[in-house]
Amino acid sequence: MKLFHQKAMLFSLTCLGIIVLNSCAQTTPYEEEKRIIVSPHKLSAHSGSEDPVFVKVLDKQGGPLFGMKVTATSTSPTVATVTPEKITDPAGKAVFIVHGISPGTTKIIFSAVEQKAAMEVVFIGH
Repeated sequence: MKLFHQKAMLFSLTCLGIIVLNSCAQTTPYEEEKRIIVSPHKLSAHSGSEDPVFVKVLDKQGGPLFGMKVTATSTSPTVATVTPEKITDPAGKAVFIVHGISPGTTKIIFSAVEQKAAMEVVFIGH
């Protein structure tokens, strides 16, 4: 009987050791790849114009991501400004408005879920 208890104790300690070692093992975090699609890729703006830009946020399989915060900034707000942020709809889409201000070129940078996408805006006059 004593031998049985020793084997049972050894088995229990071995199992406990395996559990402890597995819990300490380094694992890479699960990160799902996401994409931002901007349409159009390039925009020609006029003074005072209000042009829509469509942004879609997709998961790795191409499925829409609902309720994602998307931010937008103009690299040259004296040329064009943009709606600062939107939340994606059930189709993963958000619509931003670009306002043309003065001659020049700027980029609009869209950010969501640690991803970025850019579009070029060219002011072409009145």
